Amino acid sequence: MGVLDVFDLTRRPDLIRPAYAFDLLFLVIGLGMIGVVLFFCWRRQWNILFYLPIVLAWTTGAVWMTWHDIRHSHAARALVQSGRFASVEGCLDQFHPGLANPSEAESGLERWNVAGQEFLYAADEVRLGYHRVEPGGGLVHADSWVRVGYVRDDMRGHNDIVRLEVKQHACPAAPDLWPK
Repeated sequence: MGVLDVFDLTRRPDLIRPAYAFDLLFLVIGLGMIGVVLFFCWRRQWNILFYLPIVLAWTTGAVWMTWHDIRHSHAARALVQSGRFASVEGCLDQFHPGLANPSEAESGLERWNVAGQEFLYAADEVRLGYHRVEPGGGLVHADSWVRVGYVRDDMRGHNDIVRLEVKQHACPAAPDLWPK
């Protein structure tokens, strides 16, 4: 079996864009909570002011994450369009399969290393790039050879996969060294 072209945003960089609907959800929740707190203050129920710093922190965090998502998406698109994204290839050094229906626990993440670079993602993530876990039909397995094009997201501390090629059963099975 030859090399499978599994995922490729390099042919369609216009698909690299922020998750506006996802980001907007958190912004609307934050603004709604601020509105509720201000409404109760207007009705002279001052004890609700206890929640104001919490809802302001939520909204500020949502604004900051939305701004980062927009900046990172534009930077990733520019790198892909210019062909300046990073790339590694080879047999996997380590492999930990993700969960098809993950919880918020770290154990739901699929993690693998190739040529000194770590890639991690979960089935339910909202992010640019490849994130299909093995139990959910993903094509990266412990014995796969891969060629990965990626863009680093330094703020979130992970690599976003923009191109993935896989050759099945081409290598010895990589060990699972991560805790369960």
